[in-house]
Amino acid sequence: MQWFAKLGFAAIFLLSISACDRKSCTKVVCPSYQGCYQGECTCFNGYEGTDCSTLSSTKYIGNWTVTENCGSGVTSPNPSSYSVYIATNGGSVSNLVISNLFNLGSDFTAELYNTYPSSEGTQIHIFAQSQGGITISDSYGYYTTTNGTAQMIIVLNYTYNSFNYSCQETFYKQ
Repeated sequence: MQWFAKLGFAAIFLLSISACDRKSCTKVVCPSYQGCYQGECTCFNGYEGTDCSTLSSTKYIGNWTVTENCGSGVTSPNPSSYSVYIATNGGSVSNLVISNLFNLGSDFTAELYNTYPSSEGTQIHIFAQSQGGITISDSYGYYTTTNGTAQMIIVLNYTYNSFNYSCQETFYKQ
């Protein structure tokens, strides 16, 4: 009977190793423009599509209207609605420049990234940086479409005049 218990334990152990191995990238070969993430092929940052040959930045380029919501009882130092322009940053296919963020006329840098196979260039990271008296901490968000309208939702964590804010910025493509 002890022999069966040991055999059962060994079988469970081998199955768990086998299950972990499926999440490994050691035996996964991905096509061009792709890398392996947890055992699955995913597009490199800045690319999307079935063959990963489409630049993710294309859907971001252009004019956007931004609204800011810092929560009830919190007065934002920024206008309730303003316009920004997003362009590519010539140095990298995954980097963007957001002009006029906070209605300051300054440029802030962001990066597109793929965290898992289905994210397809929809994840955005605004680096920690300072412009016009505002200091942004690393902030993250995502791109989506609602009723055919492109939107970005980013929770921006920033400091202005020694006050800390964590506000949801909603970008609407024009």
